Amino acid sequence: MAARGASISRVLRVIDGRGYKAYRELRGAEERVRGLLIRVVRVQGDPFAPPSVVRIEARPGLPRWALEHPVAAADYIYRRLHQALRRYSARLGEGHSGLLAVPRPGPVMLRRSGAELGRDGLVLRVWAGLPSRRRRVLGDAAEELLLERLPRAVEEALRVDMEGLRRHVEAWRLQEEIRSRLPGMGLVSFVGDGSILPRRCGGCEDPLPGAVPFESPPSLRVEIETSLGPVTGMGVRRGVTVIAGTAFHGKTTLLEAIQSGIYNHVPGDGRERVVTIREAVKVRAEDGRSVECVDISSFIHSLPGGRDTGCFTTRDASGATSMAAAVQEAVEAGARLILVDEDTSATNLLFYDERAEPLIRRKTVTTIAEQAASMAEKGVSLVIVSSGSLPLIASADTVIVMEDYRARDATSEARRLAVGRRSYAAYRPPARRLLAETPRLEKPRLRGSWLVARGLEEPLDLESNEQLVEEGQLHLLVALAGRLDMFRGKLMKEVAESVDDALREGFGRLLGGEPGPGYSEVRGLDLVHMVNRIPGIGVRQERRGKP
Repeated sequence: MAARGASISRVLRVIDGRGYKAYRELRGAEERVRGLLIRVVRVQGDPFAPPSVVRIEARPGLPRWALEHPVAAADYIYRRLHQALRRYSARLGEGHSGLLAVPRPGPVMLRRSGAELGRDGLVLRVWAGLPSRRRRVLGDAAEELLLERLPRAVEEALRVDMEGLRRHVEAWRLQEEIRSRLPGMGLVSFVGDGSILPRRCGGCEDPLPGAVPFESPPSLRVEIETSLGPVTGMGVRRGVTVIAGTAFHGKTTLLEAIQSGIYNHVPGDGRERVVTIREAVKVRAEDGRSVECVDISSFIHSLPGGRDTGCFTTRDASGATSMAAAVQEAVEAGARLILVDEDTSATNLLFYDERAEPLIRRKTVTTIAEQAASMAEKGVSLVIVSSGSLPLIASADTVIVMEDYRARDATSEARRLAVGRRSYAAYRPPARRLLAETPRLEKPRLRGSWLVARGLEEPLDLESNEQLVEEGQLHLLVALAGRLDMFRGKLMKEVAESVDDALREGFGRLLGGEPGPGYSEVRGLDLVHMVNRIPGIGVRQERRGKP
């Protein structure tokens, strides 16, 4: 390892032609090139191994209006950097030799370890494939890569189009201002008029060309004043909202836009005016998942043999028990909005057809439809997609019917239809749990969308969380899986809050060292989602009534 401050070019001249492992002497070496401080912080052990990591410190010279919104400004620069690095990356030998890259960004503005803008300037982190041939150091090629190509790519990224930057920052500002006004207006989400909600294909993030722009029903239209002018759209009120309608008419598309509204979208995405409170959690049935001492007694009870559901534990949850656990885990961690799609749910947990009651002598499930009103009274709103279940419609404060991708307020019709059908059961929030012990997960890594590690009983599918939108978020969760000890002794809600607080200070604070460029921010709620699904995670309930 080079002494801190050793010159990159000097080290390369010394190790030129030696075996590839000699590149290790670059670690800590740095050089200033045209106002950029370039430092090698991690060195790959082999040309075919994951690339090295280079840190670049810069003074971007951004206007004050951009610096006041550092996440948006850094996101804009990161996107330019991603494009520039693709142009300057070139094969310079074997394996990853000559690579310059950062992960591809998605359509939302996130904190990313590849570009962090703070009081001390801009820090960029880049993957660099150190060049070799026959596993020998190519000093001249490495110098060209690190001190010529890389600086040119960074300079290109920093030559920002001020009008493009302004649009990017204003899109961020608008969404942040809308989100800040939702609670005071009694709303949990907002869907702006003119938004393009459908995507080009099932796995695509691009808007569908020629799609029907969203138009809010007049009775649900609200106007939100912002510093960028008034914005009109559909307000999704606190309480219980059911989105109904026949198949293929836009119910799930609307819900997916709402669930994605926890993030700010980039200009041109079509959903820049779809904004949801950050504490929204999408839940679904997950047959076979692990559940550890979760209080699901408000939903599941009277099981055969008197089995306790106040501290329900299983390695193979059913659809209903897994979904009940997901709701309670989300509420326990601080969720204020639960999102549900009937297509991915355990319908026996969603609603109960009372007409079958003469056949069923023992009721073991109190459904979401029965408890929805009580959940709303306790501060947990719901948005539920249903093709037309009368028990769910009867529980709703607002019913939106989607027809040809157009929303219609059908609340008055629904109330007439559901006269005498509304049932009410008191909802009991879950007992709070402490993260008492954490399994030792050694060498956690991502395989596809699965977390694998020594000490993990079986691979864990991280895409069970439908609100993750970038691979970098999966990588951050994997990295945190190896650092769960730092959350020991915290309540689940405190775990979530500590992640959110740490990320505001940067990825280094959260990860305990210099990160690579491959991480995108997650919410604390997302970490808790993962932790709750780790088999054998050690949790302990607090006694009822304890503060």
